[in-house]
Amino acid sequence: MNESHPQITKEMVFAHFAHRSTSMERQQIENWLNTNEGAEAYFTYLDEWERQFPQFQADLDGARADFARLVHGKDECVLIKSNQEISPVNPVSETVRPHWQRIKGFLSAAAASAILIIGIWLAKDLWYYKNMSTRNEQTLSIHLNDGSQVQLGANSSLKYPRFWFGENTRYVWLVGDAEFNVTHLPNAERFIVYTPDQTAIEVLGTKFIVSSRQKFTKVFLKTGSIRLTNPMASKPLMLKPGDQVTVSDEKRIQKETIPHLADEPKSQSRKFMFKNTSLKEVAEQLNNVYGINVRIIQPELLTRTVSGTFQAESTLDLLEAVCEMMELELIQTADGYTLQKPKQ
Repeated sequence: MNESHPQITKEMVFAHFAHRSTSMERQQIENWLNTNEGAEAYFTYLDEWERQFPQFQADLDGARADFARLVHGKDECVLIKSNQEISPVNPVSETVRPHWQRIKGFLSAAAASAILIIGIWLAKDLWYYKNMSTRNEQTLSIHLNDGSQVQLGANSSLKYPRFWFGENTRYVWLVGDAEFNVTHLPNAERFIVYTPDQTAIEVLGTKFIVSSRQKFTKVFLKTGSIRLTNPMASKPLMLKPGDQVTVSDEKRIQKETIPHLADEPKSQSRKFMFKNTSLKEVAEQLNNVYGINVRIIQPELLTRTVSGTFQAESTLDLLEAVCEMMELELIQTADGYTLQKPKQ
């Protein structure tokens, strides 16, 4: 048996458009809209109903004429089609500020912008640069975005651009000790290391060691080539593997060759190199690099020198090796170590 559907007529739909349909009729029309026939007929009825009973008839020609008279100021009032007069349109008065007030406002805005720009520039080290640092007896491996690697030594810091490193921003600032393994880029972008004494170490792709401390800067080249500049040098220094350059605070630049160090494999232990270095300088270096206080009691010991390369796991191992070689006594104190001649 076929289910009967109520017949939806055009009159019922028109009554629905005019909000005169009953709730039952509205439900029937909603069910009818779910059918293909109802969906097609609905929009046909809607178009016909809107043509017969327009909801708004705009007088476009009259509106254009009224607007033109208002713009040109020919009439004090606007007449609508029914000749009914409406209130005249009074122009909104504009308060014109004095000239000095406009200048004052402009200067205030300019001053605020200048303060903002200066503040951003002064805080550049915080948001534009990344700072990595180590404490005493601590090392840190740093992987830069261009593929280069840095082994940062103890009590050292490295600063480099936080964004787009390697895109015309391949430069770092070093304070302390670091070993660099620089990746060569296809566009031959230079890699530059800056130190506090204005030494600039420029490479393309190479391995080298830099030690930049208060009284000196040392650069040792393992592989590749280095172009080193410093205000004290009349021309750039070119380094080849095995070369070491020392820039001292006494405004001296010394270049020497230590070829056997370039071929030595990397070891987990630390390497300490001294060449005619006084015990006073050894103590100062240990304090600057590792924060260890080393006191030398007898004044005559201050000028005694030590030469050689020491492989040590810690600074204590180094001090013990130096004391054994120089026949000195090593005493550990609450705040460091003391070197002295053995008591007779």
